Amino acid sequence: MWNKKVRGQRRRLRALIRAIEEKEVSFETEDDMICLEVPSSPWIEMPKTYGKVKTAFCRAWISKTEELIRQVPQDIGFCKVVGFIVYPEFWNSQIIIFKDEEYYRNFWDRKGPYQTWTLINDRSFAKQRGIRTGLKEVGYEEVLEDEDFRHRSDIWCYMEENYA
Repeated sequence: MWNKKVRGQRRRLRALIRAIEEKEVSFETEDDMICLEVPSSPWIEMPKTYGKVKTAFCRAWISKTEELIRQVPQDIGFCKVVGFIVYPEFWNSQIIIFKDEEYYRNFWDRKGPYQTWTLINDRSFAKQRGIRTGLKEVGYEEVLEDEDFRHRSDIWCYMEENYA
């Protein structure tokens, strides 16, 4: 399945971008966090999917993050919106709205026996893809390890400049 030609990429991309733009969020929930996931099947991360299509998805995902940051009500208290792009597994990308400050601060500690996040300082995903954004970009190399399993991916986070 992964090496088959991906047909209808432009049509699928238009539908994906429309679904991203139409996603709405209610900030009035009692939950500590709200999680938005990519509204499509995993075709976006297939090797035969064009790089321009993947870049267009990333642009739309970052734009949606910027839009949600602008929509945060002033009277809500603590609320941080962070867009995550997972490379090369774009389908695992998420936008998380944190409404609990303690959970937000503890979220970034990923140094356990099975999962580690290491800060990436020497490159920029947005610059590599030619994406312009006013958001702060922070990259992590994620390594998931188990007895018979090891997986590596990059996680690029996009958030307000004053994210700490």
